[in-house]
Amino acid sequence: MQDTLSEKTYRELRRKLLTGELEAGTHLVNRSLAEAMEVSLAPVREAIQRLATEGLVEHVPGAGAFVRKSSPQDLEELYVLREAVESCAAAEAARNITQNQLAAIDEVRGEFEVLLAVICRPKPPKASDGVLNHWLDCEERFHRIVVEAARNRLLAKVIDDHTALGLVFGVQRHWAAILSPTVAGETCREHAAIAEALRTRDADTARRLMSGHIQKGRTTVLEYLRKRRSDS
Repeated sequence: MQDTLSEKTYRELRRKLLTGELEAGTHLVNRSLAEAMEVSLAPVREAIQRLATEGLVEHVPGAGAFVRKSSPQDLEELYVLREAVESCAAAEAARNITQNQLAAIDEVRGEFEVLLAVICRPKPPKASDGVLNHWLDCEERFHRIVVEAARNRLLAKVIDDHTALGLVFGVQRHWAAILSPTVAGETCREHAAIAEALRTRDADTARRLMSGHIQKGRTTVLEYLRKRRSDS
């Protein structure tokens, strides 16, 4: 079944928010967005309302709608949610994952390894904005595969309703310095260990590894954010 115009408009606007194409704090003007997206005002208004319900947009009385800025507290709460839900999902995925899903995880891991090599190539090693964005796209795909492999609609709904993956990975875009060779290498090793636990159907290990992986990401992102704020 094809998406309606309203659904397509919502998905495209949501993508722009989560990728940083529309940066935090941007004023969302219905008419300008409608013209840029070549749609009428109605689907834009509906999309903005849905995004406000999801917490991606905030309405300021007398001023209009703006792309919401995620605070450190927002991120703390999202990481707590992710650790609880995704560690459970990893355990369920170890019991239910298909060969096609394992192959998809291996494919994403291959992309990570290529990106790691690109990061390590310059002297000194560093990630560009383009490499970072590709990396974060891969991160979201990796975690979504695990959540889907759990075959639990309620777990997936919690993640989707809170836009937990999109928000956590979206806020990191344009922070190329966060993706150091050390962080990238450790992430690749963690993904490999999680993939092996899924492949061997080891639910307890998958749960433990996913929990540790998300905790480490939480520490990295929040410490980097605090440093940016203290330096500004």
